[in-house]
Amino acid sequence: MKTDRVDHLGDALPAGAVQRLGTRRMRFPVAEMAYSSDGKTAFAISGEALQVWDLEKGECLGIHQVSEHGLRAMDCNATVDRAIIADQTGVVVEWDLEAHKEVHRFETGRSSVGSIAYSPDETRVLTLDLETFTVDEWDRVAGENLISIAEEGERFRNCIYGPDGRTAFVGHAPGNNVYHYSLETGELLKVFAEDYTNYDMCLSADGERLLAGTRHKANEWRLSDYGCLETFTGHLGHAVPSVAYTREDQYLLTGSRDGSIRLWDRKAAEVIRRWYPHLGHVSKMRVSPDGKWVLSYASDGLLVETSLETGVPHVAFERHMAGIFALAFTPDGARCISGSGDGTIRVWDAQTWRMVCVIENPGGEVQGLSVSPDGRCVAAASKDGTVRVMDVENGRNVHTLPGHVGYVYAVAYTPNGQVLSAADDGLVRLWDVEKGNILQEMAGHLGGVLSLDVSADGVRAISGGRDGTVREWDLVSGEMLKTAVAHRGWVNSVAYHPDGRQVLSAGHDGVAIEWDWVDGKESQAFEHGDWVEAVLFLGDGRICTVGKDAQIQVWNRENGERLATLCGHESAVHALVVSPDGEALVSGSADSTALVWRLS
Repeated sequence: MKTDRVDHLGDALPAGAVQRLGTRRMRFPVAEMAYSSDGKTAFAISGEALQVWDLEKGECLGIHQVSEHGLRAMDCNATVDRAIIADQTGVVVEWDLEAHKEVHRFETGRSSVGSIAYSPDETRVLTLDLETFTVDEWDRVAGENLISIAEEGERFRNCIYGPDGRTAFVGHAPGNNVYHYSLETGELLKVFAEDYTNYDMCLSADGERLLAGTRHKANEWRLSDYGCLETFTGHLGHAVPSVAYTREDQYLLTGSRDGSIRLWDRKAAEVIRRWYPHLGHVSKMRVSPDGKWVLSYASDGLLVETSLETGVPHVAFERHMAGIFALAFTPDGARCISGSGDGTIRVWDAQTWRMVCVIENPGGEVQGLSVSPDGRCVAAASKDGTVRVMDVENGRNVHTLPGHVGYVYAVAYTPNGQVLSAADDGLVRLWDVEKGNILQEMAGHLGGVLSLDVSADGVRAISGGRDGTVREWDLVSGEMLKTAVAHRGWVNSVAYHPDGRQVLSAGHDGVAIEWDWVDGKESQAFEHGDWVEAVLFLGDGRICTVGKDAQIQVWNRENGERLATLCGHESAVHALVVSPDGEALVSGSADSTALVWRLS
């Protein structure tokens, strides 16, 4: 259920939420995309619909259902007033991009059309079926099959027309990456571009050259004699999932598996500029009609337009690029801080809920956060095995606490300003932050330690691990005080009640447990239903659980009754935090956003 309440961008909020930190705009599965003729809008097929986006404002202008089945491939004509779109049943629809209605359709009889193209004269259509690896040419209007081409045992991935429309270039999966066929006779004219897997290819504006992105590089080929003009290498992970020519003959683009786009001087094979609009494989790129922008899509689910001159996004949304794994408030409640898999920490004003600053975490992915008692610093549990302590106001790296092996999953400040950390190596460590010394090293978990909390008096700490146990530690002596076999599987979250007598734990078994920690006995169990990622005490006799099912559940501690279920995130909820005044609950999700809920 939606309410009339909207977020900063004017997008509807789920019932009960008062604000959204970040946005899901231009983050959705894209099968294919194209620029409008004026370059101001983008067309993208997703699911059964064609979406239209205003690229200057980052607003969705319309979603138009094209088919009752998933759309797989699309190509636009030269004037970009029509598109041919193939769905997963093999039906090809010609779509009017101005009136947004179907012009006509025909059936290919193929079940998995993964590539489609208009002929240069727009009278024919080329398709590639990814199940039978068959290239078909069709009369665009009549839907008549003109020729079918297949090679026994060969696996084709994509296809484009040759410059004269009488031949086809077909991308191949294992090796010998480009097959050149005559569409008049079906004859194989040439096999070239030897590498492993052709991901993408395109023709130069003059039709004399072909650019191909493959498993280990990109190559430009002269079509008159199939000679290799240049090789473009050096991408992290080597693979080049997407390629594109710019509007200037001197330059070309490669999209990499490391999330970067590189602008090359094609004749010198030198990188002019590199930028990172994505966190995953850049699988598609299109250059704007004016040659100033590139529209890209990647495995991170983002559709982004960036400047070819600067690499800066056209619309700079205030958001994380990946899931949010950690949340914390400053002690005065003025700031809410989020940590993400994108390797950044974002600081939000807790009155306006607008972003104040972005802090780049040198340690990479942020798995946990804790704010110092004076509110000046935030400690981040990092992917590289370190705890990074950073200034909340200016983002400066103040201290680095190294030594853990594997991910650091949890971090917590003690009331006297020491830092506790837990990691993949099965260790819990207590640090003197200023000196960078380990004060205590606590071992006992069998496997990684995933969660931590410190008692209000700062004398004790609890930890939850992959071994299904909750363990309590004396922070003065480093002695293990108590162990509870808590869950079947990982313990993702633990929390002390302010009085220190009760403890919460939650895990992969879908259950949150409240413990009478004085005698170590279970006093109440709450069946969330799916993996529980986080749990905390809300006050007023309530607790809150969140999990893989994207739900936020509020429970009565006295009788175990579920009081409310809050829905609104699109993916698993990993993090929870309550404001110091107890008025706001913030949830952080794998969908890259956080939602603010008023507990009253």
